[in-house]
Amino acid sequence: MTLVDGFYTDLEKPLLYIHIFAGFVSLGTAYLLLFLKKGDKRHKKYGMYYVYGMSTIFVTAIPLSMMGVVQPFLFAIAIFSFYFAFAGYRQAKVRTGARDNVDKALTLLMFIAGVMLLLNATDVLSFGFYGQFEGLRTVALIFGVGCLVVTAYDLNRYRRTDKPNFYDRSSTHLILMLSGTIAATTAFISTIELFPQEWMNWAMPNIFIVPFIVYFSRRELAKKAT
Repeated sequence: MTLVDGFYTDLEKPLLYIHIFAGFVSLGTAYLLLFLKKGDKRHKKYGMYYVYGMSTIFVTAIPLSMMGVVQPFLFAIAIFSFYFAFAGYRQAKVRTGARDNVDKALTLLMFIAGVMLLLNATDVLSFGFYGQFEGLRTVALIFGVGCLVVTAYDLNRYRRTDKPNFYDRSSTHLILMLSGTIAATTAFISTIELFPQEWMNWAMPNIFIVPFIVYFSRRELAKKAT
């Protein structure tokens, strides 16, 4: 994919700088939120910084993924990273269960990301992206299946008409926000290549953060039972 000579260079740099800055904002606030009391003013304030940062990452990642060599893998990753942050925000904000058209549009984006990742994993839509990083095919496959599982969960949730319990909604909010934190952490670690093996840069954030997701989710659901 090519445009006028020099155009990509002029446009790509400012987009990349904004993308990186938004990444630092998202990553910093994500971990700060773990130590702030849920529901207070500071939690809400910094939570919005996180959502704004992840939204900016999404908006800038779309053109960046299409500059030079088209990279559907990165495009799809940008979609589902944004989904987790914004859907998590919607769960906290909308007490009736976040079943509006904007939520359904998010689910559609997640479905598109899942299909793209699965096609990407089978070389139908990879555009030679993997090169020396063949292990990313497995990552694309796992993430693609995950996107479709989330899509199915959302579709089932839209069929319900009852108002969700506060603690169910709170648990879902935590799961989505921390999943977005995994995405932001993975992007950072894979960029700086913290681990010697490429697959480790994509797997380690899940290994470290998923236990937090399980802990916080169970804690919220335990409150429901009391």
